[in-house]
Amino acid sequence: MCLACGKWFSINRKRSTDFKPKDLANLHLNGVSFRKIADECRMSAPTVFRKVNEYLSHLPTNADITRAYCSRFSGILVLDGKYIPIRNYRYHIPLIWGVDYLTHDIPHFKLAPSENYQSSIVYFQTLRLLNYPLQCLVVDDNVNFKMAALRIYPKVVIQTCTNHFKENVRRNLKVRSDEKYRPFMDKIEFIFSRKRSIQEYEKLARTLYQSWKYDELACGVLAEMSKREGEFLAYLRVPRSPQTTNLIESYNSHLNSRLTSLKSFETFESARIWLNGYILKRRLTKLRGCAGQFKKLNGYPPLFQTLQDNLSLPNFF
Repeated sequence: MCLACGKWFSINRKRSTDFKPKDLANLHLNGVSFRKIADECRMSAPTVFRKVNEYLSHLPTNADITRAYCSRFSGILVLDGKYIPIRNYRYHIPLIWGVDYLTHDIPHFKLAPSENYQSSIVYFQTLRLLNYPLQCLVVDDNVNFKMAALRIYPKVVIQTCTNHFKENVRRNLKVRSDEKYRPFMDKIEFIFSRKRSIQEYEKLARTLYQSWKYDELACGVLAEMSKREGEFLAYLRVPRSPQTTNLIESYNSHLNSRLTSLKSFETFESARIWLNGYILKRRLTKLRGCAGQFKKLNGYPPLFQTLQDNLSLPNFF
């Protein structure tokens, strides 16, 4: 019924031949809902859903694309897990994926039952088979990722995200509700506010210890910082590597906004197929908004940064 005039009408569902399955998949991965695509293309929503799924299921995997076309990775991998809702699963399922820091490309992903050691091993084994030259792994405090990376890449340098460490300290000291440790937390924030040399890091930590040496909780934090100094300052051993996982967090944020409209996937396999198409689409989408040392990446798809010389990609989207 038309809300303006009160008359009834029916939608013309006559199929349009102007839209191919690739076009429908492209629209959907760009964030357009199945219902809206159906209205624009004069198709039923179930037909659009079926055509998009069929097209996505026939796409090559991202691992195959990396193996066949890519070789110019920096070897600095920013890794994280993003939990995906799937119907009939009690808990959300983690998507393990990483971004090559200097190229912003995504060499591989894995949808796994959990972020356990076995799943992490499989992820890094596949990464090794793809000839990814892992030098530095930037990751949060997930011990399974770290152990698996060292098992497959014994010489890899592990950089623990300083933002995650600071958040753990805030939570343990309850600085948001208790003012007692806020001055201490401000000093911790200052120490990790930028990249520092070992000498500067240790000097600032010693100065802070002199002010808080009679407080057990504060001394515990400083002891942890001393014990894990190598993880927090790993960027000194691999030039141009970051000290945080901010890059993959921004990718997680974009994916989360896209998943909000989808709500959940019907099956594990449908989630894997959709994520494969989504990540491939992201690898082939021109970057915008990169600043600083990454400004030169603007206007180019991430996959083109790692593409082997004299190779051209098929037109997937």
